[in-house]
Amino acid sequence: MSKRSNKGTKSALENIKKEDVVQAVVVIDSFNNVFDPITYLKPTVLFPMVNTPLLDYTLEMLALSRVQEAILFCSSHTDAVKSHVKKSKWAHRLSPMAVKIIVSESCRSFGDAMRDLDAKGVINSDFILLCGDTVGNLNLLPILQHHKAVQKKDKGAVMTLVYKRAAPGNAARVPESEALLVTRSDTNRILFHQRLQPGTKKLTFPLELFAENPDVEVRYDLLDTHIAVCSAAVPPLFADNFDFQSRDDLVRDLLVNEEILTSTMYCHELGGAEYAARVASWPAYQAVSHDVLHRWTYPLVPDMVFSDLDEPCMFLRNHVYKHASNTVAKGCLLEEDVALASGTSIGEKSCISRSVIGKNCRIGKNVEITDSFIWDSVVIEDGCSVKVSVVCEGCVLREGAQLSAGCVLAPGVLLDPGARLEGACVVASPATTDRDFRDEHELERLGEQSFVVRAVSHVSDSEDEVADALQRGLRLSLSEENSFDSESESSSSEMSYRTSPVPDDTNLFFSEVLDSLSRGYEDRLQCDNLVLEVNSSRYAYNVTVQEVNYHVVKAVLSMPPPESYLPGLRQRLQYFAPLLANYVRNEQAQLDCLQAIEDTASSNEMLKENLVKLLKLLYDKDILGEDMIVKWYKTPNEDSPSALDLRKKVSSFIQWLQEAEEESD
Repeated sequence: MSKRSNKGTKSALENIKKEDVVQAVVVIDSFNNVFDPITYLKPTVLFPMVNTPLLDYTLEMLALSRVQEAILFCSSHTDAVKSHVKKSKWAHRLSPMAVKIIVSESCRSFGDAMRDLDAKGVINSDFILLCGDTVGNLNLLPILQHHKAVQKKDKGAVMTLVYKRAAPGNAARVPESEALLVTRSDTNRILFHQRLQPGTKKLTFPLELFAENPDVEVRYDLLDTHIAVCSAAVPPLFADNFDFQSRDDLVRDLLVNEEILTSTMYCHELGGAEYAARVASWPAYQAVSHDVLHRWTYPLVPDMVFSDLDEPCMFLRNHVYKHASNTVAKGCLLEEDVALASGTSIGEKSCISRSVIGKNCRIGKNVEITDSFIWDSVVIEDGCSVKVSVVCEGCVLREGAQLSAGCVLAPGVLLDPGARLEGACVVASPATTDRDFRDEHELERLGEQSFVVRAVSHVSDSEDEVADALQRGLRLSLSEENSFDSESESSSSEMSYRTSPVPDDTNLFFSEVLDSLSRGYEDRLQCDNLVLEVNSSRYAYNVTVQEVNYHVVKAVLSMPPPESYLPGLRQRLQYFAPLLANYVRNEQAQLDCLQAIEDTASSNEMLKENLVKLLKLLYDKDILGEDMIVKWYKTPNEDSPSALDLRKKVSSFIQWLQEAEEESD
């Protein structure tokens, strides 16, 4: 059993400036569909973790760290979150921590949430950033204090990422927390960061990483807790980069464009008794539940009273937790790692092992429950078997029903007597899902109040792929590999340093961007919508930021030529100006833009003849600067005749730029 020490909390608190309110931003939404279809009815932060909502663990951890203001950013299920907070002790006027809820239902990603926070101006100074499904017992104040100390030495330090040591093979190593880091040994400054997909066997490091840093550490024994201490400059970074959709996007871009953005990041490794983990998938849900039952999260353990409404719990041998209101019949066996919530009754000769049973459940006779999670108000009749499954609140399993191999029953499902399911996802009614979900899945009627979810044929071709697409990590067996369909994972295969994807992917990306821009120009769509489409294609085809810049400009210039070329080109550039400004926003991006212009003009005679006018248009719109235009002009590819020919055509424009600069001086 691990015990948590508050040593250092008082001294750390004293070192935080008195005028600074210790703030934490808790992002409530996960912005993915890992827990669908359950999350259509219930937010992830209100999922029970050993019979206590996940959000309560997060808020308790912040309160123990002496955080003074917790900002809950919520974009869905706002009424449920508000109601929960209102009924909690945090709504009391004497609460030591103020809980403020910010609602923005238009946000569709983590990056949108950060941009909204920046627009609202609620961040006053350095703050703690985490998700509402985080469970931990760590003291965050010393980490905040250390971050402030680092900022005094490195003015560009914007983030300190928190990691927990866990060697390969540790049950807590779930795919969404896997990462490989390269850090400076003397300062813990992060030099390289890459998310690791299951089955990764080969890694590539840039040579300059080791040539420019005399002493580095390559760490594969760290798990990402998804907690960070951030400077007040982090939300503006998201606001300035519309294509940042996840925290990983920011981390990657800060490392790739470190010289341009002049921002650095550091890592902090938790001590042995400190615990932190995010519940971002079903395997993580199982792993964290095990740790809570085994008291690695002390003092946040099952027998702790989180709310005045909670009934005290008894802690027994073999990590069994019971309440006085439980009714356990004769011959019933509670083997190990079992938690029973208040009001639950269990019939004769039933056996429960490594499972959590929610409030007011009724378990019949001769029932076997193993490695499963039964939420509140569930009825399991005589002779049922539940193995490695999740049964949500209000479900009813009629006599003799059997669940196994990662079944998930959404709220309100009623299984008929003798029903047998293996690895199935079941909903109570099509009305409990949304249209997008129904477009991607077929609902096969199993009973009056049960529909099995199956992927439609275009999602995957084989039965195994269908099961994987359905589960999205719902399998609770940690020995199996799981796939995840989240925005952070979709972009995680990109390395933090520039790499070149296979040519086919690059060509497919360009074709898709060209199609999106052509259709958008024809339909006169807003450029903000086109940016979202381009970013979506970027993540789908795993291309770098520099290649995005290059191909967006190339796509604009490769669209079908207008009847009157120059007036049509002016009109097109006027329309796409916000799009170009979004991507061409630094010196490297300007060089990418110029290279795209050069390559397109080499095979387009009409563009070649109007090249000077094109450069002048982009210069007048402040998309290209004179320094980068001159730099591009002076660095041609000597082996390319077309490169030299193009520069001859624009020599008069370059001379005009240089003379104008001299006159201004």
